[in-house]
Amino acid sequence: MTETIPTPPSSQEQEQKKDNDSVVTEIFIAAPRERVFKALIDREQALKWGDGPRFTMTEWEMDARVGGKWSFVSKDRSNKESASGMAHHGEILKLEPPRLLEYTWYASWHSNQLQETVVRWDLSAVPGGTQVKVTHSGLAQMPAERKGYAGGWPGLLAAIKEFAESGN
Repeated sequence: MTETIPTPPSSQEQEQKKDNDSVVTEIFIAAPRERVFKALIDREQALKWGDGPRFTMTEWEMDARVGGKWSFVSKDRSNKESASGMAHHGEILKLEPPRLLEYTWYASWHSNQLQETVVRWDLSAVPGGTQVKVTHSGLAQMPAERKGYAGGWPGLLAAIKEFAESGN
């Protein structure tokens, strides 16, 4: 059973599992799966969609293969004290282009920086584009982080949607 969290009418959907282990966010993107998937793994594209009004992505790397490492650093534009940014990193667990990407996720701002979480991207071809479902799990012991991700994933998916649909 899941509890649905209301979101603005925008073909975007989000839920939190009742066990509080994961945050699930979905969005429809009017672009082919291949286009959306490439935006997730390509450095130049990620640096473009990762640059928004609230955050900017200053570093981004991914060795797109099972066992490959990934990392990025983002900075909150409104917080001058976080000059070093928020570092994120992990290892790719599953890679099945253009439908699945799954990796471990660690972040410098987590209360327990050694706590492994997992992010899974499921991309489904649907009429007119791609249905994207992101599941961020392993958050049961991290209620503050879970709340942050519940607010953060919808914005990130909206940025990817805007980028992929623009054809840039």
